[in-house]
Amino acid sequence: MDPSLSALIVAVVGVTGTLASGLFAHRSALRTKAVELEHAARQSREERVDAERRASLEARRTSYIALNQAMRQFHAALSADRASAAAGEAPGAGREEYRRALRDAYAQAQMIATDAVLVAGGDLVHRLNRIHRLLAAWETSGAPEGGSGAPDGIGERLEESSRLLYEVRQRMRLDLGITELPVERPDGHGES
Repeated sequence: MDPSLSALIVAVVGVTGTLASGLFAHRSALRTKAVELEHAARQSREERVDAERRASLEARRTSYIALNQAMRQFHAALSADRASAAAGEAPGAGREEYRRALRDAYAQAQMIATDAVLVAGGDLVHRLNRIHRLLAAWETSGAPEGGSGAPDGIGERLEESSRLLYEVRQRMRLDLGITELPVERPDGHGES
């Protein structure tokens, strides 16, 4: 082989190798950059999902606080008015305000609460409203002839509503991940 041909082949191979190494280095850098960008995008998605989860949890927590408070206040007002009716006294003021507050809190909860909370909460809200209507009808018509006292069944309805208050609260707490207690109220809970 001719020495000039050998030198030419070596030069071509050297130049090709030099150019190819730059090309391979560039492709490797692009691949590394693509992996880094994919990792950053995945991390950003995970952070966004986590932020949305935290915001949803906080919105449910806020709604549950308002709903629980409104249910308890309306239940307490109904209980107080039942006691007033049983004693032959005029009902206290504020029951209608508590009923409206419960209606508003329940309407908000309907948009963000879980199905389990809504089913239990809806049942309780309807029961409390039924008690309210029974008391209002009794207050309008007055005590029966020959005596006073609240209409029959209101006390039992209030007791059942008290049990449901516990159940709804526990369902809310389960949804928020802050309890592992049973949903049903234990026997004797709240008794003196």
